[in-house]
Amino acid sequence: MTSSFKHLLSPITIGNKEIRNRVVSTAHGTGYAVDGKVSDQLIAYHMERARGGVGLIVMEATGVDSAPIGAKGGSYLRNSDDSVIPGYQRLAKAVHAEGTTVYTMLSHSGRNTVMGIDGTPPLAPSPVPFDRSRDIPRALEVEEIAGIVQAFAAAAVRSREGGLDGIELSFAHGNLVQQFLSPLTNFREDEYGGSEENRLRFAREVLQAVRKAVGDDFTLGIRFSADELVPGGYTIEDGTRYARMMVEWGRLDFVDVSAGTNGSMWSRAIHYPTIATPEKRLVPYAKAVKQAIDMPVFCIGKITDPAEAEGILAAGEADMVGMTRAHIAEPAIIRKLMEERHEDIRPCIHANEVCFGRKQRGGNVGCVFNPRTGREDKWERIEPTEDYRRVLVIGGGPAGLEAARVAAKRGHDVVLHEKASHLGGQVPLLSKTPHRRDYKIITDWLERQARRSGVLVRLGSEMTAEKVLAAKPDAVIVATGARDTRPRLPGAHLPHVYTAREALAGAPLGSRVLIGDWDGRNMGMSMAEWLAVRGHVVEIVSSAFRIGEDAELMTWHPAYERLMNLGVKLSAMEELVEITEDHAVIRLLNSDTREAACDSVVLCSRGSAENDLYHALKGQVPSLWLIGDAFTPRQLEQAIYEGAKVAREI
Repeated sequence: MTSSFKHLLSPITIGNKEIRNRVVSTAHGTGYAVDGKVSDQLIAYHMERARGGVGLIVMEATGVDSAPIGAKGGSYLRNSDDSVIPGYQRLAKAVHAEGTTVYTMLSHSGRNTVMGIDGTPPLAPSPVPFDRSRDIPRALEVEEIAGIVQAFAAAAVRSREGGLDGIELSFAHGNLVQQFLSPLTNFREDEYGGSEENRLRFAREVLQAVRKAVGDDFTLGIRFSADELVPGGYTIEDGTRYARMMVEWGRLDFVDVSAGTNGSMWSRAIHYPTIATPEKRLVPYAKAVKQAIDMPVFCIGKITDPAEAEGILAAGEADMVGMTRAHIAEPAIIRKLMEERHEDIRPCIHANEVCFGRKQRGGNVGCVFNPRTGREDKWERIEPTEDYRRVLVIGGGPAGLEAARVAAKRGHDVVLHEKASHLGGQVPLLSKTPHRRDYKIITDWLERQARRSGVLVRLGSEMTAEKVLAAKPDAVIVATGARDTRPRLPGAHLPHVYTAREALAGAPLGSRVLIGDWDGRNMGMSMAEWLAVRGHVVEIVSSAFRIGEDAELMTWHPAYERLMNLGVKLSAMEELVEITEDHAVIRLLNSDTREAACDSVVLCSRGSAENDLYHALKGQVPSLWLIGDAFTPRQLEQAIYEGAKVAREI
């Protein structure tokens, strides 16, 4: 055991089972289930984290009946009949073989979902709509409530029969139990509403039914929002009182403390923290609950640094620490800590672009930083190849760095040429904007790992086709990125008009700045915030329905709030069509135009692919690849993924 992490790496007994360390990968939707059942992909995903040394895995929120889980529905686990048991058994056997304990989370989303395609409404205590879908739920009948209680109990029995080590019941994030608890969502006038005692009745019945079903010798706990974090909701004072009662009713073995409700976009951006959220945001709620009950308490909330996790445990603020997205990025945190390989740990930056962002687009969980996440069943760990090649990588942005790193780890002789004086591509420049600084952590890590893997880096080296051919490589990876181009509109090349890169590099900007946003994600919002905090008067114009429409929702909401507080004028559904010496012409949705006075204009677009070298080399080298923005300007996710994919194929 490394002395710096003696608390984090020490075992703990939960229920009747010892867990090997104090780190938990908490329940999170993956999208890997198939027909509601455990898939090979899901087993491979959790196996990778078990091999990495995590103490406890809590599987994702699992439906106890036919009601969908989550706002998007999609692919999720369902424990509503015995068909789930064989998959549980396969997963439990695999994870146990690696020394990891595994629980499942049983849940019912209630109103936190959408109306079915056939018009089936969500179910809830009262007909109060979910702010994201605005579909009116149908209030549950008393006999339906009893049916859901029994569904929880039956699902718990199947979990035990499936060989899992315990159950965590979802009493958090605005799911059905919390909807009954909350005065914001429960307006019933029967025995399940009105008084606090009545609002707690459903929670009590679920706890008692589940405990009776599984017996006293099976581990049972709850994930609990100890404070709703919204005006009019229950508070931490209420939450600690509720926790004491719930522990007694369910004879619980642990309480996993969160806060907030998915029924509020504002709250979601806190309990699903973003790159702008302070570290350890929810730990005080766990500390408060721990002071109120005498049993193990888990904490969560943007805990990515093992040293911070150690500090939480050493201070007695919690007994186990959730490091979930940290393990999405780096499955082997514990193993690398034990091997004193701290610098090899990929640090999660909570970019949310792929973990939450892809899920919001109806996909499954991945990682912007670790392209193997979610592909564990298809991509083996990197092993040296016997087919040694001389590989030339041209371009030192994220795509080129990842390609060089992976190719070198596979044993190839890799030389990376970058025409600039530094590596990282656009990232070091864009990381100057507020709350984007941590993106440079990714490219810095990639650079360190590439160099440590044996990549020969040549900076200030602009390659031509003739130079490449003279080097006689076996394989060439072109990762030259995107050139900084301007949208085609009148006035785009006037002297007071700049691209985002030029502005960040120090272009002289006037007092009044108009931003034309063709990116639609974070670029325009980040530039607007960067300018506004420096005292510029800023307007941002986009033809999208809202500014930053394509940004991940949890990141978008606080960013939009900050822009409003800074006085940025947000002009959505409008289009910048012309720039003159002293104003910009903007076309409105109805095709009318208006003029906006400005001293400078900043154009935010993704540029165009820099692929001239690739075309010059086609047919001239044995193996040629084009990746990242040089293929087509997109996001960081695609750049790193393509770098890894190509390097695996050489």
